[in-house]
Amino acid sequence: MARANAVDALDALTEQAIDWMVELRSGAVDEAQRAAFQAWLAADARHQQAWHSLGGALDATFGQARAGQGRASGARTDAVSHAIEQVAVLGARRRRMLRAALGVAGLGLGSSWVARSSGLLADWRADLHTATGERKTFTLADGSRLQLDARSSVDVRFGDGLRLVQLRQGQLRAEVFADAAAPFVVRTEHASLRALGAQFMVRQEESRTQAVALSAGLEVRTLLAQPEQRAVLAQGQGAWIDGMQITRLAQPGLAAAASAWTHGVLHAEDQRLDEVLAALRPYRLGYIRVSPAAARLRVTGIFGLDDSEAALQALAETLPIDIHRHSGGWLVRVERRAWGRSSGLVEEI
Repeated sequence: MARANAVDALDALTEQAIDWMVELRSGAVDEAQRAAFQAWLAADARHQQAWHSLGGALDATFGQARAGQGRASGARTDAVSHAIEQVAVLGARRRRMLRAALGVAGLGLGSSWVARSSGLLADWRADLHTATGERKTFTLADGSRLQLDARSSVDVRFGDGLRLVQLRQGQLRAEVFADAAAPFVVRTEHASLRALGAQFMVRQEESRTQAVALSAGLEVRTLLAQPEQRAVLAQGQGAWIDGMQITRLAQPGLAAAASAWTHGVLHAEDQRLDEVLAALRPYRLGYIRVSPAAARLRVTGIFGLDDSEAALQALAETLPIDIHRHSGGWLVRVERRAWGRSSGLVEEI
């Protein structure tokens, strides 16, 4: 409970500094507001200390997310400014998320944890990307189309007889424009996938990649095995690739279930709870943590991705779990319910 309290309990001066920083980056500040800010700074040495401390915390939390390691300090400052501008224009809810993010970093969870897991910032370094809760379709230079799931990103490299898409994170659905002279290839950390048909799905997880052929065929190759493994997936077939081996999937209705996200739906068929929660994470700001005991529970059902709160409520009503929400939902803990207790959503400080 002490850690949860720490998330919420940013001191009053830091709260004021956050409000001033968001206000000053809103694009609508006038001279009277600037004068009021200078007066606030001058009123107390602790105000200046809070202001400078906030700048350092934001630089640590957001700078690497956009500028990348090894960039000049000026680039990091620009990244922080852009992050605050985004928080300003997106309103009060993002301000609360910013406060919670700073509180989480203050607990020692680390700036990289916040930037990578919370969903406050999209992957701006990528050629194409989506934000938390956003699905978007992009038309490429050759006429092919990529639909990216929430919090997904890709780099696109066309030329020298090859159309290459590097999936950095998340998942995509590809509709490929045929060109025999330039194969269309999607690469992840674990696999290389060449389109033999028009449509396919690719999802990258931390330790493996899932590929599903939605039409015609899809050639799948491992990237780490020596010699490499290769397989061709027919329409409706799928596989997991962990870099060393290919494991075919034989479940009925695989293609429909795998592409359900394109319609804002999560279709779970006897899946582990941690897999279901992983699919919900890109659709909510903050972080979901699931205990090992709860992670192993099996889930079957259909859930709306665009309302993660309703999905969590449905899980709490049908599984022996407690869902603990901290800091207005910024941190969510999912625990296996103890015997004799009713399950549900538990609001905590």
